[in-house]
Amino acid sequence: MSDNRTPSPGDETPDSPPPPPAPPAPSAPPPQPGYAPPAQPGYGVAPSQPGWGAAPVQPGYSPPSAPGYPVVVSRPTSPLAVTSLVCGLAGIVLFWAVIPLLASVAAVITGHMALGQTKRNPGIGGRGMAIAGLILGYAVVGVGVFILVSTIISFLFLGAFSLPFIFAG
Repeated sequence: MSDNRTPSPGDETPDSPPPPPAPPAPSAPPPQPGYAPPAQPGYGVAPSQPGWGAAPVQPGYSPPSAPGYPVVVSRPTSPLAVTSLVCGLAGIVLFWAVIPLLASVAAVITGHMALGQTKRNPGIGGRGMAIAGLILGYAVVGVGVFILVSTIISFLFLGAFSLPFIFAG
């Protein structure tokens, strides 16, 4: 930094004594794992007043920190459970096509396989998805069986009122 004072004539000593050397900065505690280091002050921070030092620090104490929360590792989900749920939903969404019966049968089969897999290996999750896929699959299969049986009964007992006779002229 340059000195902006005007030079004094001759070998005179300066008017003021040189400033004392700055005290060494207190060492920061080692960073804790999982925490970011403190941010450096940016622009716009007021400089410290002369004569005012940092707050006294008691030796042996560290600044307070937030408690660490335990990390819960989730179990991997069974792919069969996911397949069961997706097929069960496809059976409900595609109720107007032939696919619901096929998708619902696949949901029931993969749901039972997923339940067996989660019972054998407790480290695999997805039991709730497997149960939901089973419920949806059985519901659509039940509705499909009811519609098939009622259609057969109506053709057997009400044959004259079935579709071919209604449209015949």
